[in-house]
Amino acid sequence: MNFRSWLLPAVAAIGIAFPARGQSWLLRFNAAAQRVQFRGVSADSVPDSLVTVTSTAGPESPDGFAANCSGNDFCYFFRPGPVLTGIPASAGVDMSLWGLGVQGLSVRVSARVYGDLSGSHAFPGTSPPFNLLEGYAEYLRDGLTVQAGRMLERGRLASVGTSGIDGMRATWRNHGDALEVGGYAGWGFARGTILTVTSPAVDPLADFQPATRQIVVGTVASLHLPRVDLSTEYRREIDPVTDYIVAERAAVTAQVRLDTHLHLVTGADYDIAQALLGSGEASLAYTGRDVWVTLGARHYRPFFDLWTVWGVFSPVPYNGVTGTVTVNPAKQLQLSANGEWFRYDNAAAGTPAVTLEDRGWRWGVSGTFTPRPSWTIGVSGHGELTPGASSEGADVRASWRPRDRLELSAEGGSLERPLELRFQDAGVRYAGGSADFHAGERWRLGVSVDRYWESRDRPDAASFDWNQWRVSGRVSVTLRSSADRWLPPARPAGTAP
Repeated sequence: MNFRSWLLPAVAAIGIAFPARGQSWLLRFNAAAQRVQFRGVSADSVPDSLVTVTSTAGPESPDGFAANCSGNDFCYFFRPGPVLTGIPASAGVDMSLWGLGVQGLSVRVSARVYGDLSGSHAFPGTSPPFNLLEGYAEYLRDGLTVQAGRMLERGRLASVGTSGIDGMRATWRNHGDALEVGGYAGWGFARGTILTVTSPAVDPLADFQPATRQIVVGTVASLHLPRVDLSTEYRREIDPVTDYIVAERAAVTAQVRLDTHLHLVTGADYDIAQALLGSGEASLAYTGRDVWVTLGARHYRPFFDLWTVWGVFSPVPYNGVTGTVTVNPAKQLQLSANGEWFRYDNAAAGTPAVTLEDRGWRWGVSGTFTPRPSWTIGVSGHGELTPGASSEGADVRASWRPRDRLELSAEGGSLERPLELRFQDAGVRYAGGSADFHAGERWRLGVSVDRYWESRDRPDAASFDWNQWRVSGRVSVTLRSSADRWLPPARPAGTAP
């Protein structure tokens, strides 16, 4: 897709944002592009008679690459692929429209287009070329809210992968009533995306991929009390071809304000189709003047639709405890630390020749120092030790605002990735700078330049360095109708309207 055809959907989306006179609207257009390099591997093989065995890397090809000999007279290995340079780019339009002649009626549209300006299609994130994130009409009247079109989901069941529906949602809450009830129905999307499950961009399973989208129906109910917010949801997804249930779940979430500084949040979901407890968690948060503390525990079980093959592998859940503390020891200084320890359930898998870890932990620390209103310095460190891999790194960033509309930043850091189950370790260092300029109320411009140094620690010829420059630019434009351009001045307290 060339640049001209890639830009056409964005221009069309902008065109619909200029309605007739008397209507109010808000339009935000943003675009970004980045020069990036991508490098994969190329499969190769040699006759096993040409392979030599070394004491450091085992079987090696004649040119020094670690090989795998499977006993069929050939040995297989991977050599570094060519360096491909691409310029992935995206453009988006977010529009709100109201004042359509019907009180309480409004329209919301959010769309994105993607492409590679270099024409090489080296970067995989540019497919599909167009994605409508949201596009719905909303009607509000006397406690009734009705939405129709493409809508993002924000409930608890959405947090485990369900991303939205094409259909209708309605909720009702009487004035002064603590109870809110509603329901929704429509066609679903693939987990974690705003793409249909039939799209080749989300599933490479060919014959195992559904030929039609699932029908989604659900109910929601919420109770809003002075100190408690309780919400429940039931959701069912059905294959319209076979009428079989694809997924069926229920969830409950509660938020309790114990006092001014103490809050409890808890929730859980249940997989009715598989008769399994899904994920659940609880956290207790204390919010003080200079101290914020959160303690929590969670049980996480991955969820899969019944049509997928992944459930056959019987993935096991893990249980963990988390903690976060943030303090302000001085007016210009904020310090934060967080940690998590977790352990997987017994997978009941026999591995007589290998001892695998079933637990791990993560940690992070950060600090922000503001010596002057125009200067901000941030430092962070993080690490994790998990089954199969681990990592540790540090980052530093300094920002300076010489003017209200201009911000200059410099940053750098490192990341080490020791891999337990792979034949290499990798380290990355980076440094870069960026500039962001707010040209008045409408325009925002930004540019970034970064340098990456990557090294791969291997005892064979695949121990190569891969260094690169990355240059990116972004622009955002906000337009609005004259009726929405300015808010009326604030009225002094105690005065009559």
